Order: sequence, then structure tokens, then C-alpha cells
Amino acid sequence: MSGRSVHTPVPLPTERLRVGMTLPFTLLDAQGRVLLAKGQRIEDELQLRLLRERRQVYVPFEESELALKVWMNGLLELDRRGAAIKELERHVQLDEGAEGAAEPLRGTLPEQCAEVAARLRRLLASVEQGALAREQGAARFERLWRDLEQLTAGDVAADGSTLVLTYRACTSPADYSVLHALQCAVLALRVAPLLRLPPPELRALVLATATMNVAMLRLQDVLAQQRTAPSTIQRAQIDAHAEAGARLLQAAGVTDALWLDAVRLHHAPLPPGVALAQRPAQERLAHIIQVLDRYTASMSPRASRPGRSAKEAARTAVLFRTGGAQDEVGLALVQLLGIYPPGTFVRLHKGELALVLRRGDKAGTPVAAVVVNRAGEPLGTPKLVNTARPEYTVDDAVPGSAVRARINLDEMVNLLAYSRTPAAGM
Repeated sequence: MSGRSVHTPVPLPTERLRVGMTLPFTLLDAQGRVLLAKGQRIEDELQLRLLRERRQVYVPFEESELALKVWMNGLLELDRRGAAIKELERHVQLDEGAEGAAEPLRGTLPEQCAEVAARLRRLLASVEQGALAREQGAARFERLWRDLEQLTAGDVAADGSTLVLTYRACTSPADYSVLHALQCAVLALRVAPLLRLPPPELRALVLATATMNVAMLRLQDVLAQQRTAPSTIQRAQIDAHAEAGARLLQAAGVTDALWLDAVRLHHAPLPPGVALAQRPAQERLAHIIQVLDRYTASMSPRASRPGRSAKEAARTAVLFRTGGAQDEVGLALVQLLGIYPPGTFVRLHKGELALVLRRGDKAGTPVAAVVVNRAGEPLGTPKLVNTARPEYTVDDAVPGSAVRARINLDEMVNLLAYSRTPAAGM
């Protein structure tokens, strides 16, 4: 699936609106006219009463939390229940205070990834709009940290979340800002042990990675869908977003200097060819973020260009600003994920197309699921293969944006889990 379907606006019950709330989406009337723009506040009881006097208000599907969850899961929840899309307005989250800080993620792994992405989008939007009180910030960021830990707890969860997020980010520019942040944060949490980061640096790295682009959240989504080069105004916002992001995070209660400095420096020119251990801590984290950012962004398509293949992205990471030497962060990524990370596609030497599930015994021999046969026909049941075997060797990487096969992510995560059992013979 290469893009998001066009949907009608999502109805929103007006009783869920309240005075003082900053809208995380645009409110429309029945004719599609804007009542309140995204980021505006409901200022007083009169404004609230006028909204509630309307029979119904709507949220553009693309701005609703539902849109992100639908896209992340790959299939509408209603597809499993036979429900109508008009029934799904209950999934629009408004009350941030209702988020239980200690409640674990539930559901399948794709559903958990969708939930964390939706939570992250609400969190980043609150920070960007200056709507997050300092006392709320600590609890919300702690919840993000725990969510990321749960998504990466164990080999299957870690590879599975990487698979889901990478597949989504590599097959469409939809919801790029949040998916890119979450994909990078998961990889940061996974690669940090290979880089021997102490716990304080690990936490600062992961949270900085998740929040690095908070000052250009909406602009990122616009640019992903824009076919032209950034305008002068857009370029100015891009150039200023690192410093602006650190200021927004400080206003939201972030006091960790390493976290803030890593956000400030995540696009700064750093001395090339310096070992991580020899860099100051804030520069060390910024360099890691820069490699992760470039690695993941290069595989993600834009309206203006297709995504690069995983093999090209790995080469970019390993040779990141080194003048021909090998970057230790890039090498750690290949050690962790292989040349072909989970969630990317490969063409096998006999012509089949396969989705990578996890790294194999060697960097170039992933465990994968064949989804299209050599005749170009989608398989009803994906076939689990070990590309270390001669009959299934990898011929090349295939950019996700070039693939039109429909992928059931629940099925792929289940195959991934099975591949780690003795019965699979992998």
C-alpha cells in the first residue's frame, strides 16, 4: 500500500470540547468550512456554547488521531468489526489528562506502535503550541520513555517495532513527522548499548531523538507532500528549528542539559572523523542523531522523490561525513540491523520480492517473508525464508516506495516471532 485513502471528515461529539483546550486539529462545520483552526484555543463559555449548539462538528480525517492509527495498522479497525467509519469518532483523543502514566501498552505490536505514535503526536503538538504545562511535561515525557522501552523489550518486540515503523516510513510520506521521530527514537534505544552509552546519555539521546523536530512538526508533514523546493519562509523555519525546539522543550519543563543541547546541535556541523569517546557528551549525542536522521530519512519517500534502498541508506550511514573512513554509528546500525533492516524489501535472486523480518546470521543474509512470487503475483500466504540458503539469496534491495504489495503487519510480526523458534529452522 503506497498511500492513504481519501476519507470524509470524522464527526466529533461537541460534548468532548471544553474551555481552555488547544485544538490538536481543525474543527469544521457540516459544509467543510473552518470553525476553529488547528492550534487555536476555545477561549470562553460563549464560544463553547456556540460550538455545542451545532448539530455536529467535524475533524479533517488527515488531522485526526484516527488517521495515524489507521495508517499505522494498515487496515481500518472497522474492517475487523464490520463497523461504519462514522462510528470511529470515539477514537479521537482530546483529554490528555486521561492518559494514565502507568498504563502499559495493549494489543498487537502494530497496534502498540500506532498508539505510541498517536501519543507522541499529541505530545509534540502540545509542546509546539506551548500548551504543555511544566508539571505535565515530566509525566508525559516519562510515559514516552516507558512506551519506547516496552516497544523494544525483547528481541521480537524490538525487531517487530522496527519492522512496523520502518515499513510505514519507507512506503509513504504520510504522517512523516511523527513516524520519523518514533522510528529514530526506537533505533536510538536499540543501538545505544552497542555504542556503550551510560544510562543518562542513553535517556537524553532517545528523548532528544523523539523531539528533535518539535519546532517544525507541521512543516515536516507539508514538506513531505510538497513537490517543490522549500520556500524562503520555509527555509528560514528549517534553519531555526533546532534552537527553537530546545526553547520549546525548556518551556515544557525539560531541564536535562544533554537532551536540550543534543536538540540544538542535531543539524550543527561537527568535527568529522572524531571517535565518539573523544567527543564531548552533547556532541556525541548530536552525532548519533545526525547519523540516525540521515539513515532513516534517506529511505523515506517524499512527493518530490522516491525513497532510497536500504543498501544505499546503510552505505550513507557507514560513510557519514567521514571522508571515506567508516563511521562507528553507521557500523553499529549495520551490526544491529544488517544491511537490510526489518521492514524493508529485497529482491531474491530468482525474482521473488520479500519483506525483511530481522537480521540473519550475517549482515547480508536477512530472515525474510516472500510476498510476491517470481511472476509478480502476490502470495496469499507469505513464505518464511532464510536468505543465507543458496535458493533464497538476496539479489538487491528494493525501495519501499516502489512496492505495491499489500502487507498485513500482524501476520509479519507473527512470522518474525515464529522465525525465532526452533521449529522454524532458521
